[in-house]
This record gives sequence, structure tokens and C-alpha cells, in this order.
Amino acid sequence: MAGDDFAGLLGELKDRSGLSYGALGKRLHMSASTLHRYVSGEVVPVEFAPVERLARVCRATPEELLELHRRWIRAD
Repeated sequence: MAGDDFAGLLGELKDRSGLSYGALGKRLHMSASTLHRYVSGEVVPVEFAPVERLARVCRATPEELLELHRRWIRAD
């Protein structure tokens, strides 16, 4: 399922960052529960901007950002 692919890559980035949902939420000015819903695949964000900010905080490569955008489009 496309949403699972999207969430899977978000989860990989989040895990690699070593940061908790709470720490990420503070950096992104988002709630930890919202981030958890994105990473778990429960919700696909309407806009890509919060996903891009999350990926950048998690130090995604340009290639990973592009792949994340592709997966977001398919999941949406």
C-alpha cells in the first residue's frame, strides 16, 4: 500500500535521527501525537511542507527527500 511505503520511509528517517517524537515535535512546532500519526501511517499530511521539515531535521539526503515526495504523492 502506498501509504505504508510513505510511512515506512518516514519511520526510517525518524529512527535514524535518534530523536523522540517529543524532541522532534518541539523542533518542528508540532505535537508529538501528530508526528506519530504521520510515521505510523495513520494520517498522510495534506501538504508536503511538514514532511519536508521533518525529513530535514532527520538529516535526509536530497535523494531521500525526492523519494519521500514521490511516496507522499502516491499515498495522497
